[in-house]
Amino acid sequence: MPIAIHTKYIGATNTKGSRIKATIRRDNKTLWTASVPFDHALSCEERHALAARALLQKYAPDQLTETLSIAGSTLDNLGYVFTVYPQIQP
Repeated sequence: MPIAIHTKYIGATNTKGSRIKATIRRDNKTLWTASVPFDHALSCEERHALAARALLQKYAPDQLTETLSIAGSTLDNLGYVFTVYPQIQP
């Protein structure tokens, strides 16, 4: 079953620096989240992909070998939606 990962930019606060947060939700409930520091050396898409991969590494490491594709930007233009398509075994 494909997985959709939503990423979002979160600005700096008094105690934390800027970061990218990746989330998997189902039925309006957050299942998993992971955050990575904002890396200025990477492109925007690379930063968000890094957060999506961090979420997979944390909760579903077996999915890391699958194809991670960017599906598009979110409606608020603060993040992206990534999809993970498991390989179908013949």
